[in-house]
Amino acid sequence: MRKATYQDCNALCEIHVSAIRELGKTHYSQAEVDAWSRGRTPERYEKHIRERQVVVAQHRSIPVGFGTLDLTTGAVMQLYVKAEYARKRIGSQILEELLSIARAAGLREVHCISSLNAEAFYTKAGFQSGQKCKHRFRDGGEIDCIAMRKLLE
Repeated sequence: MRKATYQDCNALCEIHVSAIRELGKTHYSQAEVDAWSRGRTPERYEKHIRERQVVVAQHRSIPVGFGTLDLTTGAVMQLYVKAEYARKRIGSQILEELLSIARAAGLREVHCISSLNAEAFYTKAGFQSGQKCKHRFRDGGEIDCIAMRKLLE
């Protein structure tokens, strides 16, 4: 696990799109998956790296997952793992790193807007499910999601 750099932007974009396309289809239609993954460019990750805490998980020096935490709001904004590395505890390791960063910064709680396919992952990690909501994309598409929260010890 390491902190993301600007050189990771291409890999983060690839991981993000791969995870959406492969893992999102278990809970969303093809049209929803297409809307969710559309418009992702490497440049979009530069702002996250500059303004937030972004960590990268690697396998044999190759990025296979990443997570983003906004310390000002306590939001876990992104957590994606390449489909072929899913269910191998990489997502859990990324989340634990983000939670460790949050605790070190003095946060008492974190939250996220979880996709439906990730709800069980967050629940297993101790998050509490809240209200269902919609995540709207820049192009007007949307998907059903669920608000989740976790108190930090």
